[in-house]
Amino acid sequence: MSTTRSRPDADERRALAERQLEAELQRLVESGEYAAWFAKLASFHRYSPNNTLWILAQRPEATRVASYRTWQQLGRQVRRGESGILVLHPKPYWVDTTGQRVPPPTSAADQPGRIRKVSFGIGHVFDLAQTDGDPIELGRPAPEVAPRELADHLEGYCRENGITVETRTPTRGLGGYYQRDGDRIVLAAGSSEGERVATLAHELAHREDPELIKADGASDRGYYAHNRADCEAVAEATAHTISARFGHDISGHSAGYIAGWIRGDVDRFRLLHERVGLVARQLLPPDRLDLALTAAHTQITIDAAERADQSRRR
Repeated sequence: MSTTRSRPDADERRALAERQLEAELQRLVESGEYAAWFAKLASFHRYSPNNTLWILAQRPEATRVASYRTWQQLGRQVRRGESGILVLHPKPYWVDTTGQRVPPPTSAADQPGRIRKVSFGIGHVFDLAQTDGDPIELGRPAPEVAPRELADHLEGYCRENGITVETRTPTRGLGGYYQRDGDRIVLAAGSSEGERVATLAHELAHREDPELIKADGASDRGYYAHNRADCEAVAEATAHTISARFGHDISGHSAGYIAGWIRGDVDRFRLLHERVGLVARQLLPPDRLDLALTAAHTQITIDAAERADQSRRR
């Protein structure tokens, strides 16, 4: 007995997405609506340019997209019957010198003789409008004010390590970025103190990420593009960790951001957890934290005593 498939297979869906992309690009060229198109692109700065094109070609009205499991982590559920938006996602793997697949190295000692490769698989994301549930807080700004001791520590780290920090008119959708060439961090003008400190911590985490440092030493210019999700999850989780140690709660700013990059992948989270710890300890060693918090507590005590003295004098 023959059966009829109710849904197209992956190859058919990919071919359909490519046809939709070609049609949308042709429409764009004919209409000249470039400004509107690039305004849409700004909403998907976490995705590669190619995936952004695919997302908007398949669902032009999309505003926020995430995987099925990420929406669940954020308290929302994709409605039954909704069709996913096809995207490509990198799938790193390792081979030995004969080309046979091998497990990834667990330490630097394991790496000789193993070569890292990247293939691309097909995944699906869903737009916010395809879900129901809790109000979404992706992209909520960081608190307006940051603890002075946290700002002092991050700014001092930059001075001690010769890192240039500049403030410029922001690129749309970016709060800041790090340039390894020139060892420079650029922060968006007009940000609140809290947002500025959160972004500075995030960009410093990119600077100290051992995998990005290793890729730079090997002149692997494609590493970040192929592993953007991991790099961004590490940077934001590190910023969250350091901020929390100073009592600066940026959960509303970073929780959805981190979840969006982790994509509900428990194995990925386990692998990245150690990497976050290494970066956080580099930026804020435990003994340095004790000194910073002691100094902060002392300053709070002095400030309180001065306020009480001023009050008595009145």
